[in-house]
Amino acid sequence: MTLPTKLRARVSPEAITKVTRIFNGTLDDVFNELFQNARRAGATTVAVTAEHLEEGCQITVTDDGLGIADPEALVSLGQSDWSDTCRACEDPAGMGFFSLAGLDTVVRSVSATSAFSLAIAGDAWTGEADIDVAGWDGPRGTSVAFCFAPPRDGKLQRCVEAAARHFPLPVTLNGEVLKHVDFLGGAHAIIEREGYRLGVFRNRYSNHGDTVNFHGVTLRHVFSQVKEIHHAQWSVHVDVVDAPELVLVLPARKEIYHNAGLRRLEMLCREAMYETIIAEPFHRLSHASWLEANLFFDAVPEAIAQLPPWCPSLARDSYRDVPDFTAIETNAALYDNTDCLDSVNFGRALAFSRNGRDGDVHRLDGPAPLTFYEPIKPFIGYSWYDRLACYVRTGERLSDDNGNEAPCGPDPCTWRPDTITLELSDQFGRGLDLRTDFALLESDDAWSDADTVQIALTRNARIEVGDLIDLITDGVFSPSGDSDADSYDTQETRFRYDATARAHAILENDDAATLAVIRMVFADRIAWRIPAGRTLHLTWSMDRKALVLLPEPDVQTPTTGATGAPLT
Repeated sequence: MTLPTKLRARVSPEAITKVTRIFNGTLDDVFNELFQNARRAGATTVAVTAEHLEEGCQITVTDDGLGIADPEALVSLGQSDWSDTCRACEDPAGMGFFSLAGLDTVVRSVSATSAFSLAIAGDAWTGEADIDVAGWDGPRGTSVAFCFAPPRDGKLQRCVEAAARHFPLPVTLNGEVLKHVDFLGGAHAIIEREGYRLGVFRNRYSNHGDTVNFHGVTLRHVFSQVKEIHHAQWSVHVDVVDAPELVLVLPARKEIYHNAGLRRLEMLCREAMYETIIAEPFHRLSHASWLEANLFFDAVPEAIAQLPPWCPSLARDSYRDVPDFTAIETNAALYDNTDCLDSVNFGRALAFSRNGRDGDVHRLDGPAPLTFYEPIKPFIGYSWYDRLACYVRTGERLSDDNGNEAPCGPDPCTWRPDTITLELSDQFGRGLDLRTDFALLESDDAWSDADTVQIALTRNARIEVGDLIDLITDGVFSPSGDSDADSYDTQETRFRYDATARAHAILENDDAATLAVIRMVFADRIAWRIPAGRTLHLTWSMDRKALVLLPEPDVQTPTTGATGAPLT
C-alpha cells in the first residue's frame, strides 16, 4: 500500500448517522438553541405555543427575524448561512438546529430571497431519507414546530421560563409574556467593559450557580474571587453583550472554550473587583492582593489601619471568632501567641498590670502603657503594619526576693516564687519584661492533665480559687475528639474535678483539695436525690460506713429502719 505524502482533515459522511447523539434532546437544549437562532436572525420577539394532542405535545417556536435563505444549510451539520457580521461576533457553529435531531419537525421560513417549508421525519435527520422542500406563504421570520413526549408536572412551562429568564428578547408562551430577569440583579456594582457587563457581588458565597449569561444561555464557570481579611468577599458574574473572542465548547455549548478570550475575561473580572473595592470607603486587602491591585490602578491606598484587639486563645477552642477590627491606637503593639499556655499567661500578665482595676483585656497598664492587637500576617508589607512592634514570649524568670532563681517546692509540678517575669522581644530586637503572679510552664505533660501541668504562682498572689481553676482550665483542657471518647461535657467535668483539687492544694492544703472535689461530686451526682426538707447524714471511713436520711425537723428520728441502717 502506497501512503499519501499529504493529508487534510475532513468530516466522515458516516458522522451524520450519529447526529442524534450530539445533543441530549432535552427541552432545555431545544429552547436554548432555537432562541439563539432567533436572536442571531435579528428577531424582536419570540413566541412559543404548546398544543397537547393525543400522541404528544405539539410545540411551535416562532420569531420575526430575517428568516432562512438556504434550507440546505439548515440541515447541513456544521454549516450555516449566517451573515459575515454574525460570524465575526459569535462564531456560530451550524449545529444548534440539530438539538431537534430525531424529532418529527416542520420548519417554515420567509426571508428576503426565499420562502419554504420543510417536513423532517425522525429518520431524515441521519441522512437516511430525503426531505421535501415546499413553498410557503407567510410573514417574515421562522417557525419551527416539533412533537415532544407529553411533559409532566409543568416541565414545559419551567423549561420555557428558564430559557427566557435571561434571554435578551421578550418571549411569550401561549400569548403570555414570560418574566425577564437581569442576570446581574443584586450586584454591588456593574462595570461595562470590552463587550461585557461585569456584575461584582459582595459576600455571595455560593459557587454552585451559573456565573455567565451567554445571550440567554447560562453556564457555570469558576472565576477567581478576591477576599479581604475578615471583611468582604468579592465575586463576579458575567453578562455577555458583544464579545466575539469568548466562544463555547461545541456542540453542547455548556462550558467556555479555554482560549485567549477567556483569559482576557478572567483578567477583566479581577480588574472589576479591584475597581469596586477601591471605590469603597476603605479596604482590608492582603498585601499580596494590594500589590496586584496596583498592577491595574495607580496609587491604590493601603488597607485601613485597623486590627482586632488581642484576646486569649483557649486550649479547648478548635475555632474562635476574631474580634471586630478597630482603629489602632498610637501606643499599639502586636502579640503573637505561640500556644494556649502562652496566651493564658500573657492575658494574666495584662490583668496583673491593672492591679485589680477594671479595664480592657488587651491593654497593658503602667508607666509605659501598650495596647495589644492580634497579628494579621497577610498585612505584612503595609507601611503602617510593619512599624508595629510584634512581641513574642522568649522565656520567663521565677525569682525569690533576692533576685535568685526560685527552687521548686515539695510538689515537683508547683513553684511558689516571690516574683514571676515574662520575657518578651519584638522583631526589632527590643525586649519587654512583664511582671505577673501566675504562669503555666511548658513541659511534656503540660497538655490535658491538670495534675501534672507545671504551675508557678507567687507567694503573695491575690487570686481566688475559682479564678485559678479557670486559668488552669483555659490553658490546659483540650477535649479529645476521638469517636470512642466521652462527651465534651463529661470530659470537661472530670477535668474541672482535677483542676479544683490542684487549685485548692496550691492555695490551701491537700485536705481542702480532697473536700472540694467531694463537694463537687456530691453536688453533681447525689444532692439532687435528697428529698426536700430532709437531711442526709454521712459517715465514711475505711472501718465504718453509715448513711442516714434524717426526717424533717418536727418528726421523731426513727431508731430503726431501712434508711437508717448502718452500711457495712
